[in-house]
Amino acid sequence: MSIVRSHSAIPYRPGQSGDVVAGLLNDGRAEAVARVAVAEAQRRGARLRFVQVVDQDVTPEERADADQATFRAAVRALRGYRGIPCRFEVVTGDPTDTLVDLARSAAALIVGADDSPRSLALRIATLVSCPVVAVPVQAA
Repeated sequence: MSIVRSHSAIPYRPGQSGDVVAGLLNDGRAEAVARVAVAEAQRRGARLRFVQVVDQDVTPEERADADQATFRAAVRALRGYRGIPCRFEVVTGDPTDTLVDLARSAAALIVGADDSPRSLALRIATLVSCPVVAVPVQAA
């Protein structure tokens, strides 16, 4: 896993925070996932990590479009909330492996739900001990 870009307004110490992690994809559900993650972070009094995992094979243009879309979704979800420390990250790698690694030190992981037998949320939930929240398509 390699972190390509991140931004944070607070000091960050991986593994010590019990952050709420929001796995964002540029699939039309990012804002719904981000909204649930913001509410969960506020409820827990936790920091929030917005993480977009991108495949190594995407073009720079596709990556820039996805970055912009997921960042905007996260910012929209934060509107009206104050005092939630957050971090935005773009990570290159396999979504399952990356989110499993991040979830190992997380208070909760929030991802989009899908109905496939190979659901990302189901795969991750079997491998981590933190709560995994799968945001349904209807919430998007």
